[in-house]
Amino acid sequence: MTSAEAKRLWRRAIKEHWSCQCAYCGETYDVSQLTLDNVKPKAHGGADLTSNLVPSCRSCNQAKGSSNWLTFMRQTFGHSPEREQLIYSWIS
Repeated sequence: MTSAEAKRLWRRAIKEHWSCQCAYCGETYDVSQLTLDNVKPKAHGGADLTSNLVPSCRSCNQAKGSSNWLTFMRQTFGHSPEREQLIYSWIS
């Protein structure tokens, strides 16, 4: 297996673990429609680690940019304890 293939499978496994749902808005997408977002943005020292990557629809990923994930979620979707807990559990 090439490293590119391994990376593709790793990225797909994260999306499938989340049942192809955007971590932020909660909508379900085809696996090919999801991106991976750094919960802690690279601009703020975040790394490409499984525990720092969540599936995100393109719209949420672009809107969040390098913002804090919790601030973005609450400003965009209001307080969502269930979604927030899913992300907290994943990054812990």
